[in-house]
Amino acid sequence: MKRFLPSVQTRAQASAQRMMMVYCPNPVCPKPENPSTANFCQACGSALTVSDRYRLKSLLGKGGFGRTFLATQLTTESAGEGEGRSPDRPPLCVVKQIYLGVSSLESKFGAEAQRLRRLGEHPQIPRLIEAIASTQGYFLVQEYAPGQNLQQKIETKGAWTEDRVRSLLESLVNVLQYVHSFQIIHRDIKPANIVSPSITSDRKVTLPILVDFGAARSIRHSEAKTIIGSAGYAAPEQSMGQATFASDVYSLGLTCLYLLTGLHPFDLYSAVEDRWVWQDYLPTPVEDRFAQVLNQMVARSLQQRYESMEQVALDLQSSQNLLVEGSQKIITHAKRSVPGLKSALGSASSTALNRLWSAGQQQLYKIATAKTATSSTVITREQTWRRRHRLAPDIGLVRSLSISSDGRIFASGGIDGAVRLWKLPSGKLIHSFTRRLLVRTGHAAAVTALTFHPDGKALYSASEDGTIKEWDRAGQCLLNTVPTAGWTPNDLLVSPDGTQLVSSNSDGQIVVWDIETLLPAERLTQHQKRVTAVAISYRGELLVSASDDGTVKLWKRQQIEGKWQLRLAKSLTVVPQKEGGVRGAIALALQTCDQVSGYRLIVAASTEVLRYDVNEHLEISAPITLYRSTYEIKAIALSPDGHLAVGGEERSLTLWNIERGDCAAKLAHDWGIEAIAFSPDSQTLVTASTDEVISIWQRNHS
Repeated sequence: MKRFLPSVQTRAQASAQRMMMVYCPNPVCPKPENPSTANFCQACGSALTVSDRYRLKSLLGKGGFGRTFLATQLTTESAGEGEGRSPDRPPLCVVKQIYLGVSSLESKFGAEAQRLRRLGEHPQIPRLIEAIASTQGYFLVQEYAPGQNLQQKIETKGAWTEDRVRSLLESLVNVLQYVHSFQIIHRDIKPANIVSPSITSDRKVTLPILVDFGAARSIRHSEAKTIIGSAGYAAPEQSMGQATFASDVYSLGLTCLYLLTGLHPFDLYSAVEDRWVWQDYLPTPVEDRFAQVLNQMVARSLQQRYESMEQVALDLQSSQNLLVEGSQKIITHAKRSVPGLKSALGSASSTALNRLWSAGQQQLYKIATAKTATSSTVITREQTWRRRHRLAPDIGLVRSLSISSDGRIFASGGIDGAVRLWKLPSGKLIHSFTRRLLVRTGHAAAVTALTFHPDGKALYSASEDGTIKEWDRAGQCLLNTVPTAGWTPNDLLVSPDGTQLVSSNSDGQIVVWDIETLLPAERLTQHQKRVTAVAISYRGELLVSASDDGTVKLWKRQQIEGKWQLRLAKSLTVVPQKEGGVRGAIALALQTCDQVSGYRLIVAASTEVLRYDVNEHLEISAPITLYRSTYEIKAIALSPDGHLAVGGEERSLTLWNIERGDCAAKLAHDWGIEAIAFSPDSQTLVTASTDEVISIWQRNHS
């Protein structure tokens, strides 16, 4: 230990000596460092005091536009009037020396000073003390923000928690909304330019401070096209000199990823997979909806990224509300019905539980007391369905289900990104395809859709991580990963002949994949918004798609130049578009009638289920309302023998006989329903509900 003490002392002495130095303001001085007792530079003879008021103590940063110093104020009386002077300001300040050419120097300097003066009115942006234009050069003097910047904080103490990052993000989004309101882009948002929140002597937490507006420019001026920014944090379009407000969104998003992982953005992007893989490096997984916000912030394509901080703020608020409400539902139900969780939650902070209850009680009261269309549904025949198994395996919310063609296995996909295989009808867990760090065999985000191949050997899954994966059911291993260019696939199906996989995507496209090569064979691009669901006829000659644009489209398979291709044959408006945006069709089912080419098309549109009869010429009848609810419908499924299952936020699943048009059963659930799947023999039904329970129902023939 003693061997190293002298070197430690030497470093400390060197640091103290540097703090006792004073910098020469002459930008071309060959040796700018001087003893603090000097009044004139020992190398070039320049005065070491800027405007007789500021001494440059240490160099904070240097770039093509100038240098930034930590400085001390020698006096407070001589600061200019009208420059935001305060009699109680600290002796430390930041002095930025600007390098500009002779032409238009004064106008550019004046514009930057005016910009900083306006921006400094925000409490989380350093205030401009004064602007100095003299024979020594051009200087901007700003308040000094004490404390470590975020990069220093992470390097010394490690990655932050999700709650801490979310809080900081919400705060900085508000700051940048203010900045952007002046049509100004920061262009250099990074951890080193954000001073970390600190705790004051009275234990109050201060807000983060956004610093270094040296690269900021008005979006209206040509300077905004200058190529500038920090490597790794600058958006792709900014690196080409075309910065926009969305460029700041991108940089702020990457700053959050750095805070969550402690890794530079260069380490969080996979060039092989052409996507961000930051979730693989998280010490602790983050809430799914928050991850969605971050992924949309750092999307490399401008079309996929948030356009403004206002959009980010809106989704942050939405994700927070959904998190609180969803947590209350799970906690309340778990304490009531899951013994293992009851004791754990019973010992939790009563304050925390009460806070969750306060946020969600009104919604819970509505669900518990409202009368809906299903409350008066009359079952005309004896109910033959009963719950055989109720599975509460503590795996989180399940959003998708699929049953194999032999009816022996069903698959579930959850918000944790895992795909699980279960036995039917016992409900025994067979295998879990979970995410593995570094190896990346599983999904990195919520699973949105599942479908088995008709031969039952392969299983396909889609995820919010922007990939489709092919799994070997028997070998219980990953076969292939198919990237989808960043868009989320919302639904999947395999053609009846097993040669093609169809995905409906959030970018409004439908992609038909060749299963042998897993390459796109066709792209159908007629929808204007997210495609929510697809269905296919028994022989595969007709594909139907539903979208948030309020339309359902029918695609007919035709032979064109020797190749079978899908062509748009009919477009049906299900939900007329209204101002403010209305969610359109959300689920589909297609039934082939007894006639050679006739179909029954079932469409779930928000709170009602409609039936359309389609003849061989694809002429469509007027709709018949099969079901109407006060609450949103989340899923429908059609059994091979013609029973339609409808589930949503209402706490029961109803089964309807399509041929007779009557209600065959009402299956009670403790909470709303997320996903439904029928077995090929129509005798087994699997449902997933929002209380994280999987139910297996069977038809009783006794």
